[in-house]
Amino acid sequence: MRLLVACDDSGSIKEVLCNRKTDTSVQTAPQPFHIGTHLTEGLANRVEIMQKVSDDSILVARANGTVQVLKLDLVSRPEENQNSEIGPNFDISDLKVVSSVQGLLDDSVLLELHKKSKKRSTPRDGFIALQTVPGASDKVVCASKSGHIHILSLKDNKLHIFKSHAVKAPLEFVQFYDNQIDVASKKRFTTLAYGGEENLIKLAKLSPNFDKLEQFWQAKNVSNDKLDLKVPIWPMQLKFMNPTPDADVNGDDYHFLALNRLGHIREYDTKRGRKPKSSHPLLPKNEIATNLQVLNTDLTPLGNIKSESFDNLEVLITDSKRNVLACDTSPRTIGKYGAGEITGATTFVSVVEKKYLLQCGLDRYVRIFDVESRALLCKVYLGAKASSVLLIDDQEVEVPQPESSEKKRKVKDRDVEAEALEDEEIWTTLEGTAKKTRTN
Repeated sequence: MRLLVACDDSGSIKEVLCNRKTDTSVQTAPQPFHIGTHLTEGLANRVEIMQKVSDDSILVARANGTVQVLKLDLVSRPEENQNSEIGPNFDISDLKVVSSVQGLLDDSVLLELHKKSKKRSTPRDGFIALQTVPGASDKVVCASKSGHIHILSLKDNKLHIFKSHAVKAPLEFVQFYDNQIDVASKKRFTTLAYGGEENLIKLAKLSPNFDKLEQFWQAKNVSNDKLDLKVPIWPMQLKFMNPTPDADVNGDDYHFLALNRLGHIREYDTKRGRKPKSSHPLLPKNEIATNLQVLNTDLTPLGNIKSESFDNLEVLITDSKRNVLACDTSPRTIGKYGAGEITGATTFVSVVEKKYLLQCGLDRYVRIFDVESRALLCKVYLGAKASSVLLIDDQEVEVPQPESSEKKRKVKDRDVEAEALEDEEIWTTLEGTAKKTRTN
């Protein structure tokens, strides 16, 4: 398995190459074949988001407001690190920055909001989304907490700012709709959703030439609680779903689920109104939720859900402590990943092809779990807090057996055979002696 992990402390990207059952916390367990460090730029320039756009190209968003295009090549290891007789044979990654744009973050918007807030800590802008635009593979969208949505042009691995828009801040997410895309239509509008702290979920349309971004729908908050107090508005994440059977395909009917800061999962259908159809708490005692992933359904390239059924979904939710829980939407907890294993809050989690769960966090380990069985497949200590992980491939590295081991095994096999023959001769002699004794 080959992983790329963004490490905050050094602002670097580390490559991890290992097989299943690797565990650096156990001396007798298999260890990683290779851990390499690339593109170290320091904590202030740490990587916040990584996104793979092709087999040899990766987009990276850094905390200093820079988005980079990285070229990924596999190269042979240096000869001094190879031992062809007993060592495994594998290549290592070479990462190079081929293009970048700067100045995509703006702290001033958040500082103005901070003046009206009772929070003491000064807010910093950061990236919350980095993805390709549906139906336009040469366009990339990056969004920040300050409400800036930038459309970047990506041609021949060259990156530059194409258009920029501003929406109400602060933002926790920006999610594009790609469940049904009419690529042939020249009048095609692109739909996206966004929201954040005290910022209700909004749907907007981006014009075909990316000049205009217009809001056309806004959610309503749920009713007051039992004490008639306002429920906090803080959507954390959103995933579009396939349209319901009675939806107007040519209209503005959208179906999606959203995660609230207090761990409530909500289903919305714009055809039926602005309030959620349902709202269920997934976390006990209103714990703070940090991430939501879908476990049992196929996803679109942008992570939306290829299903119209909300009731049959199984999701994964993480909180600000150390829990990584599998739940259904009834709601009911199905199981827990890394029970007793994870000792710090999870900073990143991702499900790959309904097969692997990638997880990392404050305990400075990167882990891979099997989604279905929830078994730990590998665990590697990085020595730094990680914020993003990419699984480049899941191939196992073949480990050849040393020639001396083969000889020892053959000698041991011969000794076992000789002992068996000797034992057989002894039993034959004893049986013959016993027969003579009975005859006499």
